[in-house]
Amino acid sequence: MAELLLIVSLLGIFAFGFYLMSRLDRFLEENRKALLKENESCEPSEVLLPHGLSDSEILSEIRFWHGANC
Repeated sequence: MAELLLIVSLLGIFAFGFYLMSRLDRFLEENRKALLKENESCEPSEVLLPHGLSDSEILSEIRFWHGANC
């Protein structure tokens, strides 16, 4: 009788754990899809570097355009 109770309780715990993990999996998948959709909406950036700019001017241009596009 004690073994039967132990088996039934373990099966219940496993079923509940399976349910929780399936819910977690759905939640994580929805978040992954939302992040991918958000990243797709951001246009890819191109940086063309003319030879006449200093390093600080190049960095300021990169920061300016990165903030404007995303």
